[in-house]
Amino acid sequence: SADAMEIAPTDGEGSAPEYAALPVYGEHKRAVSSVSFAPPTTQNNNGSSVSSNNAPPGGLATCASASADGTVKIWQVDTTIGRTDTAADMKSSTPLTARSHLQGHTRGINDVCWSPTGEYLATASDDKSLRLYDAIKGETFVEFKGHQNFVFCCKFNPQSNLLVSGSYDETVKLFDVRCGECVMTLPAHSDPVTGVDFSPDGTCICSGSYDGLIRVWDTATGECLKTIYAEGNPAVGNVSFAPNGRYVLGGTLDSKLRLWDVTGRVGVEGENVTNESGQRTGKCSKTYTGHMNNKFCVFSAFSIANRNRQSIVSGSEDGKVYIYDLQSRNIRQTLDSHSQAVLAIDAHRSLELIGSGGIDKTVRFWAPPVSTSS
Repeated sequence: SADAMEIAPTDGEGSAPEYAALPVYGEHKRAVSSVSFAPPTTQNNNGSSVSSNNAPPGGLATCASASADGTVKIWQVDTTIGRTDTAADMKSSTPLTARSHLQGHTRGINDVCWSPTGEYLATASDDKSLRLYDAIKGETFVEFKGHQNFVFCCKFNPQSNLLVSGSYDETVKLFDVRCGECVMTLPAHSDPVTGVDFSPDGTCICSGSYDGLIRVWDTATGECLKTIYAEGNPAVGNVSFAPNGRYVLGGTLDSKLRLWDVTGRVGVEGENVTNESGQRTGKCSKTYTGHMNNKFCVFSAFSIANRNRQSIVSGSEDGKVYIYDLQSRNIRQTLDSHSQAVLAIDAHRSLELIGSGGIDKTVRFWAPPVSTSS
C-alpha cells in the first residue's frame, strides 16, 4: 500500500530507490510456471566455470523461464536499459527475442533450475520426467525417469552432481546428474510434493507438500531430520533454504510466507521439545502477509544482492509482485504489470534484479532505476 511506503525507515528500509519495470518482456504460448536466473559465474584458470558472487559485467543477466507450453526459453536481460514505472509505459515495452529455446518435454514444465556452475539447466514436467539441458547448446543431455506422476519441482546440489525432485506421486527422488540414475527415493509425503531445495552446503534437503508438512532430510542417509508445519496445517506451495542455511522459507496456501529456524532442536513454541510424533521440528521466526495465495503454487525468493535492502519477494494471485523487508516484515513495495496471477519469481544473486512470470504468459523484469550520480 502507499501508506506502507511512508513508514520511517527501519532495518535499512526507506531511502533506497524502488524497483521499476524494465521496458522489455518475454512471451510464452501458455502460462509461465517458473523463472530462474543463471548464477553469476567466473572462469577458472583451466577454463571451467565456477560460481561467483560478483555482479555480471555490464549489468547483463541470463534468465530461464519454463511454461505450461512445454518449453524453456532463455533470455538475456540488460538491466541498464531505460526504466519505466507507469502503467501507460508498459504498453510501449518491447518483446524480447529468446536467446535459446529448449524443447523435448511432451507436456507442460513446472520448474526450471540452473546448476550452480551455470553449465546446465534441469526441468521438471507433467510428462513424469526431468531433463538436463546444456545451457549453451540447448540440447538434452540426460532424461531422468522414475516418477509415477507429474514432476513438480527440482534443484541441483551446490556441487552440481545431484538433482533432487518432488512429484505428485508423493515422493522425493535424488538423481545422479552424470548418469541419470535415481540414487534415492524418499517416501516423503502423503500428498503431492510441491517444493524441494538443497541446503547451501548440500548436506540437507527440504521438501514441502500439499499435506501441510515441510520436512528436512539428510542427503547422505535419507533420514528425516525435522518435520515442520504451521497451525491449521495449510498446504505448502513452495520451500527454499535461506542463503545462510539456517532457515527454510515456506509458502502456504493460507496467503502466508513463514521463515522457519531449522537449526538446533527447537520446538514450535521455542522450547526444546519434539512434536507429538516424536520428531524434531522448527521454530517459526517470521511471518509475511499481504500477498494472495490460496489456489496455486506460487514461488518466492530471497533477494540479498543489496546487503542494505535484504528482502523476500513473492508472487501473488492478485497479479502483483510483493517485496517484503526481510527483517521488519513490512511490504516494501508491490510491482504491478501482470494482468493475472504471478506464479513464478526469482531474484538475481548479485544484481538487484527480479524476474516474474504468470498466467498472462509473460515474463517481466524489475530493477531499481539506474543511478545517474557516480
